[in-house]
Amino acid sequence: MDEDRKKFEKKWFSIFLFLYLIIMIPFPFFYTKEYIPLVSGIPMFIFGWFVHTAITFFFIYRFYQDSMKRAEFQDSAVEEE
Repeated sequence: MDEDRKKFEKKWFSIFLFLYLIIMIPFPFFYTKEYIPLVSGIPMFIFGWFVHTAITFFFIYRFYQDSMKRAEFQDSAVEEE
């Protein structure tokens, strides 16, 4: 059980660390000092942030789903009923 918890935490720590690190690298689609227009003149970095935010929300949802399947969350739900 303890090994499963370490594996779970390591998996999700590495996913969210990767998302954090990728946003910190000054790619032109996340950060730029120049105006690079895309659709309707909206700057490119706005779309980059939008896509990164959507991916982050997806992983937060997957984390929630994986967390709710774990025994420690199931036990507390049974005790409250």
